[in-house]
Amino acid sequence: MRAHFIGDLLVQDEYSLTGDSLHHLVNVIRIELDEELLLLNGNGLMIKTKVSASSKRNLTLKFLSSSQSEKMNQLDLVMGMPKREALELSLKQSVELGIGKVFLIKSAYSQIKFPETERTQSLLISALEQSNAPFLPEVIKKEWNTISWDHYKSLVLMDSQTDKSELLPKDVRLAGPVLLIVGPEGGFSHEERSFLHSLPHVKILKLPTPIMRTPTALAAGAGILWQTLLD
Repeated sequence: MRAHFIGDLLVQDEYSLTGDSLHHLVNVIRIELDEELLLLNGNGLMIKTKVSASSKRNLTLKFLSSSQSEKMNQLDLVMGMPKREALELSLKQSVELGIGKVFLIKSAYSQIKFPETERTQSLLISALEQSNAPFLPEVIKKEWNTISWDHYKSLVLMDSQTDKSELLPKDVRLAGPVLLIVGPEGGFSHEERSFLHSLPHVKILKLPTPIMRTPTALAAGAGILWQTLLD
């Protein structure tokens, strides 16, 4: 179902969309009369509506039903920022993968500055509408030593260059909340890896694959962790 983000969304009998929302839905999406549209606020509220009228000035939606999703708060992400294209894809994936918080780190091998808040929010909303996700992740700029590591019951580090022979055990069962850690294209510096490997209870996840791009590592790691959390 097509979806549209409204930050201050409330349950009501009818909705009237104008301005940029109207232009996008009518001229870009080309939504039609009687077509259903899912309204999302990024905080769990999902309202199913139907287009009841359309004009050059507004789009009228009729309320059909609503639901409120419960946020699980089980999986967060620490990401050493990769190049812009990979970073933007990773942010979109964080929406689709149900990540609660994304901590952005300008790591030793990060080659870009922190993204602008407006650009980041636009990317997240776009991913939310495309995936019908109920929640927007919270994106937070951090440094390695300012993250509350002890808040998490499990820390999982994606590290393809580790000297350790052990992998994340196949039968491991992780308790939430879990924090997934991935690096930029160049990986982690020696100092960063030493710090991350020294964190209490950190588990190293090394897959039998070539070195992965940051978005690939994020998707692979999150998929494995969700399986352990939901089993």
